[in-house]
Amino acid sequence: MKQETYIQFQNIEQDSQYCKLSGVFQENQSYSSSNLNINERSGNLYSNQCNQELYNLKLQYDLESSHYNNQEFQEDECLQNSNLLQKFEEISKNNICKNIIKAFFVYLLDKNNDLLTDFVFKGTSQKNAHKQAKNFTQSYNFNNKYLHKLIQHYRYGRAFEFYLTFEAEYWLENSKVKQKEDHLIFIHFLKLCCCNSNYSNRLIAYKKGKKALFNNKQ
Repeated sequence: MKQETYIQFQNIEQDSQYCKLSGVFQENQSYSSSNLNINERSGNLYSNQCNQELYNLKLQYDLESSHYNNQEFQEDECLQNSNLLQKFEEISKNNICKNIIKAFFVYLLDKNNDLLTDFVFKGTSQKNAHKQAKNFTQSYNFNNKYLHKLIQHYRYGRAFEFYLTFEAEYWLENSKVKQKEDHLIFIHFLKLCCCNSNYSNRLIAYKKGKKALFNNKQ
């Protein structure tokens, strides 16, 4: 809060300096126009100096305003992510992820879209791309370990992020699944995992009856 107040004070002070310089510059222009024959060269030099000072001050003001706005945006984004993670921890996750993954696979194997040939297997025939994707979906086990691998997959991970971003909410809106709000929270959480793999540490794998967090080395 102190930092924000300080930045605002700086902006007010800079605005004041900017206005003063603008006033000086305007006075100089008015004075120069009525006394063109008196020390014209000196007036031009002074005018150029004012122009440069105005430009430098405006540049500094823009840079600091941009920094402040970017910092504010990052704080808002961090708060939103924190709220999302809190909601994710509170929802019941039974079958929700399974429903989302199944819907993704249906979309992936749909021959009416070009996701496989234009995005996953670019340059590959539709038949071959469809065959490879079908083999992948049939070998998939619906648990957090495989979900983590899907998010990290160099081909299907990108396709999954595309689906979550552009198609998942449309599917949810038209689906008959229950707990739609919980599904939406899970979708947003998965998008966050695709953007930053560190968030997938919140997915829990079970090894010999013990809980274990994922990490980037797995």
